[in-house]
Amino acid sequence: MDGLRPRVRAPAAWCMLAALLLCEGSVAQRHVTANATFDVGILRAERFGNPGARSIVFVPALFCGSWQWNAQINALASTYDVLVVTLPGFDGRPPIEGDDLMASAAQSLHVLLTTHRLNRPIVVGHSLGGTLSLYYAEHFPHDMTGVVTVEGGYPIAATQTAREAYVAKSTAAYEGIDRSAVGGVIRKQTLQYTITSKADVDTVEPLAARSDPGAIIAWMRAALTLDLTPDLRHIRVPLTVMIPFDPDIDPYQGFQSKEAKLAAYVRWVAAVPNAKVILITPSRHFVMFDQPVTFQQDLETALLR
Repeated sequence: MDGLRPRVRAPAAWCMLAALLLCEGSVAQRHVTANATFDVGILRAERFGNPGARSIVFVPALFCGSWQWNAQINALASTYDVLVVTLPGFDGRPPIEGDDLMASAAQSLHVLLTTHRLNRPIVVGHSLGGTLSLYYAEHFPHDMTGVVTVEGGYPIAATQTAREAYVAKSTAAYEGIDRSAVGGVIRKQTLQYTITSKADVDTVEPLAARSDPGAIIAWMRAALTLDLTPDLRHIRVPLTVMIPFDPDIDPYQGFQSKEAKLAAYVRWVAAVPNAKVILITPSRHFVMFDQPVTFQQDLETALLR
């Protein structure tokens, strides 16, 4: 496993892509039209690019829709079969009832990957989406050829009691609020700490505000109370864990240095036979917005494993 490493000189084609990413801003506009939009179980799926090429399935973070992955859709749709799923309750989708959202979402991913003619699929998720991607890989280890989690799945606390206390504190601000207040609460509780640029926070807030407050609570409870560590050993495909580090934010999460965070994640995935940890710094949680060029380069490296 490795994380801190020298960068190699990018080829001319990659330099052109980097220039495009920088010119259009951190939160990209989408330039690719979906070939198809359909429901699979509890998920909404959008498909872009070439259905005959290798498939990548992107899973967004809490309160995010497919817009979170616009830069990746733009960059990869010409050479991959790109699919992006949206969870119920986010990006204007109605919420659903149920006690085991993670299991329902994993079953829906299983149906998507096994019945829609996906070619050697790789699953990529961020935050909640990364947790779901790992959960799915643990329960359906033969569905995919690789999994990438972007700061998702690492347990928020060592015990179930501590995790439940954390979730109770984190969800309190969303209890009983009107839909019109969602954007402001997300900004105050999350965005200002997880995205570095105020301009990017301003862009993301109205997009995140499309989410249902009850769904935010339900998905936080479903994902953040989990400890996926004991079953990581079931993952048999290449696993790439991408983690950002910000010296102003990560110490509040218990990581005093980039070396400490990298070491903790390396220990966490030690039971996975083919795991790699990549550290991107300086960046906050939404690394695809904070460091779009480096993130895209590292993601494309992960896709080739």
